[in-house]
Amino acid sequence: MPAGTQAPNEALSYTERVSDPTSDPTAAPLSVAPLSAPTAERSAPATRIGVALGGGSARGYAHIGALAALERHGLVPDLVVGTSFGAIIGALYAAGLSPAQIAETATSVRLRDLWRVLDFGLHRAALFHGDRLEAYLDALLEGRHFSDLTRDFAVIATDLTSGERVTLQSGPLARALRASASMPGVFAPVPWEDRRLVDGGLGSPMPLSTLEGYDVDLAIGIGVGLEGTESGAIRLAQRCLKAPWGQRVYLSLRDRPGDHPLRQLGRSFAHTLTAWQSAQALSEEDLYVHAKPPIHWLNFHRAQDAILAGEAALERFIPRIQGALEALASDREPVGL
Repeated sequence: MPAGTQAPNEALSYTERVSDPTSDPTAAPLSVAPLSAPTAERSAPATRIGVALGGGSARGYAHIGALAALERHGLVPDLVVGTSFGAIIGALYAAGLSPAQIAETATSVRLRDLWRVLDFGLHRAALFHGDRLEAYLDALLEGRHFSDLTRDFAVIATDLTSGERVTLQSGPLARALRASASMPGVFAPVPWEDRRLVDGGLGSPMPLSTLEGYDVDLAIGIGVGLEGTESGAIRLAQRCLKAPWGQRVYLSLRDRPGDHPLRQLGRSFAHTLTAWQSAQALSEEDLYVHAKPPIHWLNFHRAQDAILAGEAALERFIPRIQGALEALASDREPVGL
């Protein structure tokens, strides 16, 4: 090491590293641009890029690193579609915050902070009602509505009765985000017009599918949730559903009518089972990457680990995206005179 230089501080936090100009990039994992850096310019203005951010609770922090990696390569999304925790990250990004600014907020969260957003609601067949969560999200987004955002954004929720996907693109952001993150049995369903909405991941387990129907040239899906290979509970549920008795229980929960909270909880559980058994069929052309964050879905105090995993996963995936862009550009080239 040359005289007069100081060894890089490997104990720096994520946000400290990205804002420290003396930090050695070879001494730590990938990092985003400094907090003061301007938003990256799009490398191909004629190419509309859509990014779908899947759910996964605390594992969704990986989306922050994924967005940072995309920006570093000039791949700034024109459209963001978010599900559950992915919707929360997507809303902050669509509101104009940079990935580094979002990371600064995320890495400051401590376990004790979570109790401030929890309000018990067992009378609604859920552990928590969700009013405090909505108030917290409203404060975080400074009361913004969809119309206040700087880029196109949509939130994905699930209709509790039918199990179908519901896309939210107008009104107050906080309520839409609360609906999309209302995991059955944990948060009570959210009334929205004539529907009751729950976690968007139930009706749309594959993030890439949420970009269907949008005017984008390049669709990129980013998953962060638990996969069957990672969860014993999911594998057990999949085995049970293959048995005749399992199918009978499943259909009874899904199709039993009524608005009693316990019946609503049963339908929610059935929709969860549907999501777990849904085949995630992908073609070779589909741009889908799973960040595989190395944390539990309740590890909200380990945001930094998830962010770095998301960033590294997207960096490895960039060649695939660049190849798709080159193919798209080739298809657009005019035939010679």
